[in-house]
Amino acid sequence: MNAVLVFIGGGLGAVGRYLVGNQFTPPFGTICVNVIGSFLMGLILGAIGKNSESARLFLTVGFLGGFTTFSSFSMDTLKLFESGNILLAAGNVIGSVAIGLIAVYFGYSLRGNF
Repeated sequence: MNAVLVFIGGGLGAVGRYLVGNQFTPPFGTICVNVIGSFLMGLILGAIGKNSESARLFLTVGFLGGFTTFSSFSMDTLKLFESGNILLAAGNVIGSVAIGLIAVYFGYSLRGNF
């Protein structure tokens, strides 16, 4: 049942990303989606906390996972900061962005090989 909740939420989130993202020219659609997703992640987790696992799975893992994974990255980083793991939080930010850019560069550089 949990997988179904994530599946449905993810589909709705992906459609939401498409609809919101297409209202702007790149990169502003992505920025808008990431900011909205991060705000909603904080709002939802602040409101439901650990009270409803089904709601959490549907809304955060499913919907926001389909809408933007940046919201999960933001929440993970915030939790690290809150727990006093400042160095790990900073490493998460720097590492995720730097490694992500390197990975997309290498993936993109393979475009002529397929």
